[in-house]
Amino acid sequence: MDWFITHKPAYDADFVELSKTLQKQATQAHAELARAPATPRGNTVKPLKGWKNLWRYRMGDYRLIYSVVPDSHVVQLLAIGPRKDVYDRFKYDPKAEEMPTLTFSSELAAGLEPERRVPAWVQHPEWYQAQGQKPQANALPRKLTLELLRRWRIPETCHEALMRCRTEDELLQASDQVPDPVLNRIIEGLWPSEVEQIARQPDQVLFNPEDLERYAEGTLSGFLLHLDEAQRRFVDWGLSGPTLVKGGPGSGKSTIALYRVRTLIEHALGQRRPIPQVLFTTYTNALINCSQSLLCQLLGDVLDLKNGKLPWAIRVTTVDKIVMSIVRKSGRTFDVASRKQSFEALHYARSALKPRAMGDLEKLLVSGALQNLRDRYLLKEFDWVIEGQNCRELDAYLKANRAGRGIPFDDSVRSAVWQLYVAYRSALEQQSLYTWGQLRQLALEQVQTGAFPRRWDYVIVDEAQDLPPVALALCVELCRTPAGIFLTADANQSLYNRGFRWRQVHEQLQVVGRTRLLRRNYRNTRQIVQAAAELLTDVDSVDAEAMGQEIVHVGQVPVIYAADGASDQARWLAHKIWRAAKELRLPLNAAAVLVPTNSLGKSVARLLEGQGLPARFMPSNQVHLEEPGVKVMTLYAAKGLEFPIVAVAHVEADRLPRETAARDAQEIQEHLDGQRRLFYVGCSRAMRYLFVTYDRSLPSPFLKPLSDKHWFRIEQP
Repeated sequence: MDWFITHKPAYDADFVELSKTLQKQATQAHAELARAPATPRGNTVKPLKGWKNLWRYRMGDYRLIYSVVPDSHVVQLLAIGPRKDVYDRFKYDPKAEEMPTLTFSSELAAGLEPERRVPAWVQHPEWYQAQGQKPQANALPRKLTLELLRRWRIPETCHEALMRCRTEDELLQASDQVPDPVLNRIIEGLWPSEVEQIARQPDQVLFNPEDLERYAEGTLSGFLLHLDEAQRRFVDWGLSGPTLVKGGPGSGKSTIALYRVRTLIEHALGQRRPIPQVLFTTYTNALINCSQSLLCQLLGDVLDLKNGKLPWAIRVTTVDKIVMSIVRKSGRTFDVASRKQSFEALHYARSALKPRAMGDLEKLLVSGALQNLRDRYLLKEFDWVIEGQNCRELDAYLKANRAGRGIPFDDSVRSAVWQLYVAYRSALEQQSLYTWGQLRQLALEQVQTGAFPRRWDYVIVDEAQDLPPVALALCVELCRTPAGIFLTADANQSLYNRGFRWRQVHEQLQVVGRTRLLRRNYRNTRQIVQAAAELLTDVDSVDAEAMGQEIVHVGQVPVIYAADGASDQARWLAHKIWRAAKELRLPLNAAAVLVPTNSLGKSVARLLEGQGLPARFMPSNQVHLEEPGVKVMTLYAAKGLEFPIVAVAHVEADRLPRETAARDAQEIQEHLDGQRRLFYVGCSRAMRYLFVTYDRSLPSPFLKPLSDKHWFRIEQP
């Protein structure tokens, strides 16, 4: 039985440095190691003294360093290069009599716990420097010559910009002219990763020994992540669903969903059946292109995707794009109601229900029941309870689950709210306007009645916790049988959905006994997880099971900075993001600044640009992960994404939490819990560095209870 081969990004950078002859030799070595990686062979294959599971493969004056993980039958390719250089990176001295015993695996980073300290560049902010004095720029360790760039397979279109770079700062500033994958290759080539950095890098799958040669030639853009044993079990588990996989942030739920597609196709081809029709839904538009690209790589060898496009049988989209497609095919002419139009329709409905005479007792009672309910609260009731649970009649609304809505409604209040909703909906229909909730209801009706006949063999729903029940019911109906339903979810990341149970969504969505939990977190450092968890300490309905994670990575304590206004926040963040990118040896588009509102996002992007930091604000429907520079976006838009460096800016009173006009204690608590979850979601996007900033004159109440044990606070002297 052949061993499974994985490789680190550091190995990819080393491989590109090799001559074509050495690349061919390394490819042959990969094939040999897949057969027998842990069998010494003369002077060619030997274990490294002092390491429990580290080996080296000799290629003349070059050494290929790899680890062997016997329990999972995996070989990890770690580094390859000139003998001395590679040994230095692994702190290995072949002449030493004793070496510290170390074990290299994906869990090595858990043993690299640093002391609780904050880097010097955080302890001593830039304002301690003399007025007008600039930090000394660090020269690049190697000159970027034409010969070197050609050896690294850097596209000619990037040569001019790169050869002008003489310092680290200039190289990072080139991110607006050099694509992210290219800049990553440059950075890895200039600063080869040492063992601690390699340990924290993700494992990637080498499906074919020749793929690294294709990568070096530029015909393969990247690699898929490798699943560990616990994750792999869920890829082909419960192929006859419905199936639910739960897990906290960074547990690999979305990656498992992608691998699930491959397994389904392999299973069908193995039984000599046609390629199954698969609908893969993502949470945001930003994830569509990313998921499509990863699926193309994952299925390339299975389906021979020579054109780099998925077959028609596999569709990647959001649920609401499917909704829009179904409703438009019904022949209806409509527009989606804007927020302003929804409020106007509600005001019209309120007016229509006001009593015109003293004897109009029914309207008097209805108006009295509604007078203390705010417009914003009522629109949310319409969206998540009435339309979200597909209530078509009053009886259905009287039975609807309102858990988490704060204010209790008896039957008389529900009846009044229903009358208001009917008038509200009529006001919208007169203008050919529909809310998204109404469009989802229409789409579900079209599918249930057979007016929309298309069905998929399998429907995979990623981030299911953020879909209303009507949207989840639509996903079930679009699947030929319940056996084809696969869901991933994390209740603690839900920004909207409360109070429903899976079995209440659809009679065929029975996941009891068909639910599994992912416990290991591969995204965040332990310090970020512990700090973010404090935000949910007092939040009701926290999924404690999903919160109990095993953390692989470690790093620095997250930092909270009390700024002197918006400009000071931007100045401080620009400085920290530059430094964090240098320490991680990543381009600037590895960083994201998250803010509570669109208007703040636009302002923050301008201020960061003014500090010399390439930055762009991206609305939720225009998030492009491949673009250079720092991404500035709202906390909502960042849902489902991750970045090595994250800053949550303007965590201030009336911004986070957002101001509410609610007066009812339960409604206020519901609002605050939702805002805390939003803050938690933003912080959990951070993989390695997390910064939080606020105006010290407007501190958010969410910041006060955060402990000094898990957060490092800085205030301007």
